Amino acid sequence: MTSQEILSKLKELGNEENLKGMAKYGINTSSALGVNVQVLREIAAETGKDNDLAVELWDTGIHEAKILATIIAEPEKFDEGTLDKWANDINSWDLCDQFTNNLVFHTEFAMGKILEWCVADEQFVKRAGFATMANYALKSPDLREKDVEGFFGLIMNECGDKRNYVRKAVSWALRNIGKRTLHYNRKAVKLAKQMKDEPIRPAKETAGEAIKELQKPDLLKKLKDKQEEEK
Repeated sequence: MTSQEILSKLKELGNEENLKGMAKYGINTSSALGVNVQVLREIAAETGKDNDLAVELWDTGIHEAKILATIIAEPEKFDEGTLDKWANDINSWDLCDQFTNNLVFHTEFAMGKILEWCVADEQFVKRAGFATMANYALKSPDLREKDVEGFFGLIMNECGDKRNYVRKAVSWALRNIGKRTLHYNRKAVKLAKQMKDEPIRPAKETAGEAIKELQKPDLLKKLKDKQEEEK
C-alpha cells in the first residue's frame, strides 16, 4: 500500500466515538481520526517494515499515521536526525510513548537519546527521554550498573518538573528500574525515599508512587524468586 492508500483507509476507519474516548484520556485529537492502535497494528502487518513509507506517513501530520509510522519504521536503519525531528514533532503523550516503545528503544541511539532528551526543555521531548529510559531499564540486555546510576542522577535532577506528562514519565522510569532486579529495587526505593524529603510536590508525588509499587509483596517475591533462579 502507498501512503495515500493508507491515509484513505484510515479516514474510512475514523470513528467519532473513539475520538471522544481519546480526548477523555488527555490525547491531543486535533489531527486524529479515531482509529485504535490494534487496527493500526493490523495495517502494519499488511505493509511490513518500511522506513520510506514510515517517513511519508509521519509527514502527513495525521495522528494515527504517525503512530503507524513508529510501528513500521526499521530501527536498525533509522537515522538519528529523523529521530530528533520526530521527537520534536510530537504533541501528545500517547504518540510519544508509541514512538519510544516501538522505535527509539530499539535503535542504536537509545542510550544517547536518554541522556540528551531527559534534560530537554520541550515537554514531549523530555517525556520521550524518560519513556525510553523506562523501556531500557526494564528490557535492555545491555543494562549496566553505571547506566542505572546515571539514570538515578537524571531522575533526581529532573524530578521537580511540574509538567504532568514529564512527571509521569519520570515516575515510570524509576518504577521500571525497581522492577528489573531485587538489587535495583532496593536502590530505586532508597532514591524514592530521598525524593520524598525534597520540598517539591512533583518529587514527593513520584516518590510516593514508586515506594508504593516497588514494595508490593508480589513484586518482591517475584524478584527474589528470579534472583534465586539466577544463582
